[in-house]
Amino acid sequence: MAKKPDLKKWTDTRSKGKWNYIINYGILRFGISTWAIMMIYFWLFEPMEGLLTFTFVSLITFPLAGLIWGRWMWYYLEKLYAKHLDSQEDQK
Repeated sequence: MAKKPDLKKWTDTRSKGKWNYIINYGILRFGISTWAIMMIYFWLFEPMEGLLTFTFVSLITFPLAGLIWGRWMWYYLEKLYAKHLDSQEDQK
């Protein structure tokens, strides 16, 4: 995130808010997309007993994992952002 375009992108992203980031990047982009990829794999290559139950249970757990991942990434990127702002202030 030290590059200027990345800093600009994060500034734009963080202006939309924490929950927008968590829902968009964590739940939708990470959780649901990972769930879809796993379901395609299991339905095509690993058929098993109880696949329908597994599908619905994982439809809950993958977005929850995405929520956790999104929150962790938000705090991690905020820490990097603050560190970058501090280093800019030190240079002045």
